[in-house]
Amino acid sequence: MKPAQIVLIEDNPADVLLVTMALKENGVEHVLTPFESGQDAIRALCAEPEDSGLVPDAILLDLNTPGIDGFEALHRFKESPRLCDVPIAILTSSRDRKDKHRAAIQGARYIEKPSQLNDFLMSVGHAVKEMLGASAGGPYHRSNGGAGSA
Repeated sequence: MKPAQIVLIEDNPADVLLVTMALKENGVEHVLTPFESGQDAIRALCAEPEDSGLVPDAILLDLNTPGIDGFEALHRFKESPRLCDVPIAILTSSRDRKDKHRAAIQGARYIEKPSQLNDFLMSVGHAVKEMLGASAGGPYHRSNGGAGSA
């Protein structure tokens, strides 16, 4: 079984660790590729020629990263023929209705970062499993309680 290729665009190392924990706790077999900025991710994922570079199974994107903001990165990913069908989720602490609406218009899932650890692990892990189309026995799920790779 091939692990899910998940890209995380997040400049906070603690949140990178929490996402890794959420994936493991929810049994998502994965390889996580973190980027600290939208600009770095765009450079790597939207590389020319079109047949080179990483094509992830899912992208998790913080709104507030250095350089290009999350919405600009989302727009660039959706314009890329190679990435336009990759499920993308905005993972943010923003509760702003305008941000939620803007994410929905651009075809991205919106995940508010819960402040409680268990809530974070469950909501992020569950959302990623849904994005990957993974349920018990699905392509990226392990039933033994979380032996993923990071």
